[in-house]
Amino acid sequence: MYKLEKIVLNSLEAAAVKAEDTLLAAVSGGADSTALLAALAALRGKGGKGGCPGFHLSALHVDHALRGDESRADAAAVLELCESLEVPCRVVTAAGGLLEREARRGGRGVEAAARDFRHAALRAEAERLDARFVLIAHSRNDMLENTLLRILRGAGPAGLAAMPERSGRILRPLIGLERGEIRAYLRERCLAWREDSSNSDERYLRNRVRRRLVPLLDEHFPGWGKALAALAETQSLTAEFLEEEAAHRIEWDEEADGKLSCALSRFAAESRMIREEALFLAYDRINSQDKEPGGNGADETPPRAALPRRTALRALSGKIVDGQTRLPSQSLGGISVEAAKGRITVTAPGQRPLEECASILIDRPGLYRFKNFSIECIVTDGPSGSRRFIVRELKR
Repeated sequence: MYKLEKIVLNSLEAAAVKAEDTLLAAVSGGADSTALLAALAALRGKGGKGGCPGFHLSALHVDHALRGDESRADAAAVLELCESLEVPCRVVTAAGGLLEREARRGGRGVEAAARDFRHAALRAEAERLDARFVLIAHSRNDMLENTLLRILRGAGPAGLAAMPERSGRILRPLIGLERGEIRAYLRERCLAWREDSSNSDERYLRNRVRRRLVPLLDEHFPGWGKALAALAETQSLTAEFLEEEAAHRIEWDEEADGKLSCALSRFAAESRMIREEALFLAYDRINSQDKEPGGNGADETPPRAALPRRTALRALSGKIVDGQTRLPSQSLGGISVEAAKGRITVTAPGQRPLEECASILIDRPGLYRFKNFSIECIVTDGPSGSRRFIVRELKR
């Protein structure tokens, strides 16, 4: 058994994968996901001491339709690989121009829109297959690059925390391996992989970090990887401690309309860091429906409402402590916060009373216009020739 396959098997055994479990592998066609799929296929029917032989394995490839013929060639290569490994595979393709439109509407990059589309596809396929784990081929290099990105963006302890091997339904068996080790495995097994041409596009911050910053660190600070990994591990422990303390010290009461609130005096009595973490916990509760499959990485964070910036939460909680008993509702990205009548209240932004809502049946693609908003319905191919409808509200 190859070293990489032993590492993957150890990860599956640590996660207590059983024979009856279904595993879903996310396969882009790149080196890392190709190696992970090949290792998983080789491990079916094998197990260590009471290990995990006989698990069911499926693959999902997401074609973002952003690179034309290259994207289609990636999908074809993944299907060919899966056929050779006898792994059932499904390809989900974004409608032409969809991700560009989503990026413009959300005021964000195409990469973020593609990530959200990919996560939605993974979530839907995992639910369809009743998969116990979704396996992602993140490597140690991905973890270090992600930490560098979060430092450059000014992340707090949770953002700088190490990318975990297991997070909810997500499992990352290759997280301790370098890219060089992964490619060595592929060469040993004479397996080809695809190279994404967009990885050389330095308009994207991740590519600039990978192609410019990392080589400089390798040259001038050869031990930076170990130091950064230690920092990320420390931040993981810090984030865990702060979350536990915030949950213990500031309890949110859930109201009938989905709002969260607590006594303003109780909130103001805590330290600034605890107040900030309590607001992030309120954000998590309000947006909890978007958390599976979960992850802690720039590439595999689940689709959620815009994450509040720590600086904005800090400024808001500072105003409350300064003695203001009333603050108008402020939208902070993913949540709205208001301080009034002795309580601080957190809601989803733009939340409307129930009496303003209505139900409609949409069963075909098109743009549906209403008085205060529009809805777009997009069709994608579903399993076994079925049709899947994706519905998005455009504006209010």
